[in-house]
Formats: sequence, structure tokens, C-alpha cells
Amino acid sequence: MTVSNNDRNKLSMKIVYCKTAFAGPISGADEIAVMYAVELKKAGHSTSVLLVHPPAANDSLAARLRDANVPLTTLASPAFTASLAAARKLALRAMRTFSPASGLIRSKSRRVVFDLMQRYHERCCEYLKREKPDVVHVLTPDPGAMMLIRAAHACGVPVVYQEVGLPFHPPGFEEVYERFVTVLPLCSRVAVLSPGLMQHTSRALPQIPSLSVLPLISHASNGANHSARTSSVVRFGFAARLEYLKGAMQLIDGFRRAHQAHANVELKIAGEGSQREPMLGALRKERLERKCEFAGVYNTVPGRERFMSEIDVFVLPSLTEGTPNAIIEAMAHEKPIIATDVGGIPDLVDESVGILVPPGDGKALGQAMTKLAGDAELRRKMGIAARLSYEKHFTSHAVLPLLTDFYERLTKLDPAGPGRANGHHPWASFNA
Repeated sequence: MTVSNNDRNKLSMKIVYCKTAFAGPISGADEIAVMYAVELKKAGHSTSVLLVHPPAANDSLAARLRDANVPLTTLASPAFTASLAAARKLALRAMRTFSPASGLIRSKSRRVVFDLMQRYHERCCEYLKREKPDVVHVLTPDPGAMMLIRAAHACGVPVVYQEVGLPFHPPGFEEVYERFVTVLPLCSRVAVLSPGLMQHTSRALPQIPSLSVLPLISHASNGANHSARTSSVVRFGFAARLEYLKGAMQLIDGFRRAHQAHANVELKIAGEGSQREPMLGALRKERLERKCEFAGVYNTVPGRERFMSEIDVFVLPSLTEGTPNAIIEAMAHEKPIIATDVGGIPDLVDESVGILVPPGDGKALGQAMTKLAGDAELRRKMGIAARLSYEKHFTSHAVLPLLTDFYERLTKLDPAGPGRANGHHPWASFNA
């Protein structure tokens, strides 16, 4: 049916966001699903979240959904989820013990998980028939997502898959994607997070005829903690998993180089992972451990805001990325950015907002950190530009019209096509 501009504002859609599980703190896909569900709920739509596996009892994302009155439903029992987690730990231990056979163990483990997920197909269909959503929106390419997509398609519900990273990345996940792409033809639409990622995804998945750009929504308070710190110390911040692909050791190398030029620099790190001890070892070797604080994982919005308010420059030297939430959160807090020229990061960071460096280049990273450590005015200007870019691209005010238009066209509520409500977003033309 044709809908007038006044009526369009009154339409209420029912959207279900689906994932296999919440992956824990600093998970981009989890944050996207929760923010979409919460913000659309505030805008008057009916939203809910469907997981295969139940979250932990103290999960902060589940608490945010409860606070926003967004229903959370799970398909598997806690006992099954616990047994699967135990089996995963055994498989990881076996891969470490029998490293020559690790590839075979990983491949067989993934096939077992794929087969296990299929037992929830009927239960998922029962849920969808009961709830009757207008759209099912699936995130993360894994066996659970495959089952969710098949179930939605079988029930005749329009299903969206959103790629939040780079297809076939990170290294080692090629087999997962080779299996996952077989369900993409069942999707009504495939979306990505930015125009640059659209190009990457088009090259990696040429079988997808068209893609849409749906930016993530990031929230930051409007408080005074966005302003620049006045301390003589310049503090660099890093928030991500402490893993090889996040450039953890390049971060320490860059900080070492910046410290040689500016003794007043410090480093604050949020996250945990396998690279924590090697990072500590490198800092001790350079006698810089007292200049670095390991703050652990922030898993609440206040914790994130507190972290961002205590740094001057945000640094993310990843070797591969999609669209990092942490960069956008830092931009919302008026922080200049130093990051690598990979994935969707160039869509976020230009020369007005920060400095891009080649991945894996500790020397270039150190030069960028040295430059910003020594120029308070440049940090101030970049921080202001970062906040303005955040407001144009990633606030709920900017993204919700784009998101609702996308769903309305998908469900035929607005058959005339895009262009009215979403035209103000800089990336609106990528949804034509």
C-alpha cells in the first residue's frame, strides 16, 4: 500500500534481531543488535532479540535489553549451552596438544556444531510463527546464523543478514564462510556497515546482486567528559581484545617510539587476551610498565564513558577490521584517532579526524603517536571534527530514518522506494 508522510511516522514494525549468542564484552555485532533493538523500541517499534544460547546471568547486554523492555528469547537450554562450551574447551585443548592435527580437529568440531544447530530449526520456526515479525535481522556468520536464516525463510519472513566485518576474515575462518554463503540467497537483503565495506564485500561475495549500507548506532552522553583533558600528560587509549590481529604488539612498539620523543606520554589499555603477557614483557623490557595501565574489560556504558574520558588520543593498530565500535565511541567523545588503513576504518577516519597508518608498521604508528603527543592544538581540532563526524553518521537521530526506511521498503510498507526520510544521512545513496 501507499503510505503518506504523516502515516509513515505512525507505522510500527516488529523486528527480531537474531544471533547465536552474545560473545561478551567489546563485541561489535552484539552492540549493534542491542543498539538497533533499543533505539527502535524508543522510536515506537516492537523489537526483540532471539539467541540460540542463553546469556550469562550477569550479562550486561541482557541487562540493557531488560532496562529498555526489549524481550530476549533463547532456544537452547542452559545445560546444552554449558555442555557445548565444555566441548569447545576440550577441542581447543586438543588443538594445542596435537598441533599438527589442529586444522582437522577444528574442521570436525565446526561440522559437529553445524549439525547441532539444526536441531533448533523447528523450535525457531515455532517462535517466528507465534511472534509474526515483519523482519528477521541476523548478524554474525556462524552455524547458528545459518539455522536462523533458513528458519525465517521457511516461515516466509523477510530476513536480513548484516555483515559486520570483512567476508572470509579473519584468517582461519575461510571454511566458516564457505559454508555460510550457501544461505545468503535465502536472504531478502544483505547489508554492510559502510561504503568501503560494501566494496570489499562485493568483491568477496560477487553472487550477492546488491548490498545496502546500514551504519551502526553508537551512543555517548552529552556531558563535559567530551572536552579535552588539561593534564600535561598525553594519554593514548586502546580498547579491543588483546590479540595478534588487533595489532597488540605494534601498539607497544609505537608507544615505545613516542615515549622516546615525549616522556610525558602514557598508555591506557582496555581488554584482555592472549597477548597480554607478551605486551607486559615488552613494556618491562623497555622499562615502560609504569607508563601503562591495563584497565581490564569495560562491560558497561558508564565504564566505557569513563575510559574514554580519561584518554587524549584513541589508537587501534588492527591488522584487519570491519567498522570498529571503539573508534566511533572515541569519536563521540571528541578524541582524535590513530588507526590502520584497513577494512572500513577509512570510512571513519580521514585527515581531519586523525591519522591512518599502514597495518603492521610500528615505525609509522610511532610517528603518528609522536606527532599528536606534541601538538595539543591539532588534537583539539581533530577531536572536534571527530565529534561532528560521529553526529552526522552514527547517532540514533542520523541512523534511525535510514534503518526504518530500509525495513519499510523490505516489507513493502513504502513501495515508492528510498529518498524521503533517509536523504539527510551521508550514506543514504548507497541504499538506492
